[in-house]
Amino acid sequence: MLNRIFGKKFHDYFHLFGISAFSIGLPSSKIILSIGTTLILLNLLLEADYRKYWRNIRNNRLFLILAAYFTMHLIGLLWTENFVYAFQDLRIKLTIFLIPLAIVSKPLESEKQLRNILFLFCATLVFTSFVNFAAYQQWFGTKNYSDIRALSLFGSHIRYGILIAMGAAISLFYLWKLESAKKWFLIPVLMWFCFYTYYSQIISGLLALVLILFTFLIFVGFKKSKRLGYSIVVLLFLLLALPSYYLFMSLSEQTKIDVSKLETVTPFGNPYARAANPNTYVNGTPIFTYLCEEELKKSWNNRSSLNYDSLDNRKQPLRITLIRYMTSKGLRKDGYDFQKLTAKDIRFIENGIASIQETKTGFPARFEGIKFQLNNAMDPNGHSLLQRLEFWKTGWTIIKENWAIGVGTGDVQDAFDQQYTIENSALLPKNRLRAHNAYLTNWISFGILGLLLFIWMNVAFFIENYKKRNILPLLFCIVAITTFFIEDTLETQMGAAFFAFFYALFLPKKAFPRKN
Repeated sequence: MLNRIFGKKFHDYFHLFGISAFSIGLPSSKIILSIGTTLILLNLLLEADYRKYWRNIRNNRLFLILAAYFTMHLIGLLWTENFVYAFQDLRIKLTIFLIPLAIVSKPLESEKQLRNILFLFCATLVFTSFVNFAAYQQWFGTKNYSDIRALSLFGSHIRYGILIAMGAAISLFYLWKLESAKKWFLIPVLMWFCFYTYYSQIISGLLALVLILFTFLIFVGFKKSKRLGYSIVVLLFLLLALPSYYLFMSLSEQTKIDVSKLETVTPFGNPYARAANPNTYVNGTPIFTYLCEEELKKSWNNRSSLNYDSLDNRKQPLRITLIRYMTSKGLRKDGYDFQKLTAKDIRFIENGIASIQETKTGFPARFEGIKFQLNNAMDPNGHSLLQRLEFWKTGWTIIKENWAIGVGTGDVQDAFDQQYTIENSALLPKNRLRAHNAYLTNWISFGILGLLLFIWMNVAFFIENYKKRNILPLLFCIVAITTFFIEDTLETQMGAAFFAFFYALFLPKKAFPRKN
């Protein structure tokens, strides 16, 4: 009835408007995201062309696999105990089902519509990322940001970094695909996304961006000739090996200290503390040598409003941050060398920066943090890499006990909490989180069949688009599959919305004809 009243064009535009709202809301606002979802589903109910919907759904094999994956979450309720957590997880996973359902039922009618929606997503991403950057640089506002994670004002820092990587993939693809001279505006957009990824220090975002660029170059290279393609593969492998070599070789750059030969008193005549933990390093130098906390405490309290025995702005013990920072500058931790710290140094320490190397912008600072974690792996708390290693180790232990059918939809966190207690984990209670690995999480939740179904859902999508040489869906798939290794992407609303939206857009068979 309503379809006859309003007409097909009205519903087509209404559907397009809902998808556009979703694309705007994804990098900017959960409210707009919810409005977009509501509009898309409401339009389908008003149009009520259910025969056509069912025909489109029935003929889309990839969507049926995705629907089976969602159904696994419902089946997992049969052996779960924590239904509160289970229903919360189902609420998030419902996005993964509903958005593809709506877009497969009523696909976009042209590639131009799809391109405009993707450009709208990128435009919103440019705007929000610039707001993030400007706020962090204090070009407006009065808030003093002490942590790079505060760079993201519109959601999770990590999830936003993944969106930026996807924005770079879209810009790169259309820069190559479009014939119009207007496409050159995509160059500054792509450069901005690359810079933002570098500046934001998000490892998963950097990894996704690097793989996007590598995959694209390999794709284009093989399209020209096999020799060029293989040459690019070798070159890119060498380029990828360089930062890995720099990171891991630097771990051996440690100054060995003969404690018996250390000086025993400061220039002011006070004794240095006995060198405890001489194997704890910053920039290859032991931290707890030449340490006189009596002088350090007095000097610090005379120059800072934060007490020496309090926490810094990152909620870390300030005295440890100060000691690490002075060590990184090659200073002794006494009153004499404390005088060499500038007002800027004091501000860095108050903000929780524990190494002069971390004051650098971009990934050099992030690499320094990773180096410190690998050099000092005794306490994983507060260190993202070391914590993940603990998550994965604990997750694997849970899998060995529940490999067949898992623990159910809602019991994953409970299983982790129990195993952390059994192992007497070094992680503090606030840091005892889930796997941060989507493959482990699915295996823990639903057993080996759940893991295989999750892998099949992604591999089938990849193979289908590889056969058709649809490069942009392949780039999205690489982003998703890669980040699944180090993030529980689908366990958050933003992550689930990202996956559902792009998976849905690229499901229709003729969404992206390859370039001739």
